[in-house]
Amino acid sequence: MDKKPYPFSPFEDSLVGEKILLVWQDSHHSEKNLKDHLLLALNLKEDQLLFTPNGIKQQLMVSYPTEIRKLISENKTSEIPKLLFEIAKGTTTAYSQPAIDICFELIEWLLTGFDLDEILRETISLLFGTTLSIEFLISVRAEYFKELRG
Repeated sequence: MDKKPYPFSPFEDSLVGEKILLVWQDSHHSEKNLKDHLLLALNLKEDQLLFTPNGIKQQLMVSYPTEIRKLISENKTSEIPKLLFEIAKGTTTAYSQPAIDICFELIEWLLTGFDLDEILRETISLLFGTTLSIEFLISVRAEYFKELRG
């Protein structure tokens, strides 16, 4: 018998999601507004926001970073936003279910370990179906690191 996956709340269950929401709200927008943007951009319903099952998640969190490192080493960073969008949407060949949790973890990984601000700005803009500024991304990173420092 398959266990039903747990609901994933992108702005509570992910530190980077929480910080995206915080910066979004600083611009006088609501959480509902941000979630609506996300669902609309990905063409998903709220009940499709689920945690990826652990076994699958562990496998994907090995293969996706390898794939992203390869894109970086081949100077194909412009393909990263499309890949992350497809992961969130559930349209990759590796996994056909929406995996916003994995997408957010990969964004967090890129945000903290790589100098790819424009790629991340483009990725987050794609995910939320709106054009966000580089300052938005810089604020998200600042809030993220402020949280880590306690």
